[in-house]
Amino acid sequence: NHGFTYSGHPVAAAVGLENLRILREEGIVERVREKMAPYLQKRLRELADHPLVGEVRGLGMLGAIELVQDRAKRQRYPGEVGVGMICRGHCFDNGLVMRAVGDTMIIAPPLVISEAEIDELVEKARKCLDLTWEQVRASA
Repeated sequence: NHGFTYSGHPVAAAVGLENLRILREEGIVERVREKMAPYLQKRLRELADHPLVGEVRGLGMLGAIELVQDRAKRQRYPGEVGVGMICRGHCFDNGLVMRAVGDTMIIAPPLVISEAEIDELVEKARKCLDLTWEQVRASA
């Protein structure tokens, strides 16, 4: 057996309970389910027309953007290109946190995100896809 300093600690338990109270009182889960998650999924799918994007998929407040070399064949880039890490670098440089899992970009915004912030997220994602596309085409 092992444990952590905060395991079962009264302060950590109190914080957890307070978080649950806030989620319930502010209706955050319902707002996400009814409004924000559908809006995020709709806006993310607008990126599917990008020449670098093979597929956009997601559920709830999670999204994935698959980066491909050939959209028609859904052919991926060779591993040594590292297109996911290239895109991640552009994201970080432009104030967007997206995780690269291979050549798939993962987004998981906070539950309290607004429509305006989702719009900003998608605009930045498109800009970063454009920068990535330019970079991989130039080095090909």
